[in-house]
Amino acid sequence: MVFTKKVTKAPAVMVETKKLSAKDSCGMGMGCCGKMKHCFMGILLIVNTILLACVVFHQAHVEADKVGGRDNYKMVQQIYKSDAFKAQQKQQIEQALQMYQGGWAAQQAAVPTTTTTAAPTVAPTVTK
Repeated sequence: MVFTKKVTKAPAVMVETKKLSAKDSCGMGMGCCGKMKHCFMGILLIVNTILLACVVFHQAHVEADKVGGRDNYKMVQQIYKSDAFKAQQKQQIEQALQMYQGGWAAQQAAVPTTTTTAAPTVAPTVTK
């Protein structure tokens, strides 16, 4: 059997590129699409700002409700701003930090623990 080599031509593909002008890209012109996009983005920005203001305003009411109203919330804010409260919080944070960094384990190892020995337990016998 004799093999013959078939010669095939590769298909030729032509790609035509064309620069689009501002008038051709939208169908009715770039002006209308551009204006619609800007208008939509402006409306979206306004709605987003309004929703953000509502969330922030509502958050203040939620926090005030947690402590029993606006008057109590104002007093709690005064407590949070006081130097004594800040010092107390700092001390508690430092103690927690020491505990997690191994200081707590060293303190527990230094404290002697008392052990008590329990009396041996005897298993109950079953009689028939």
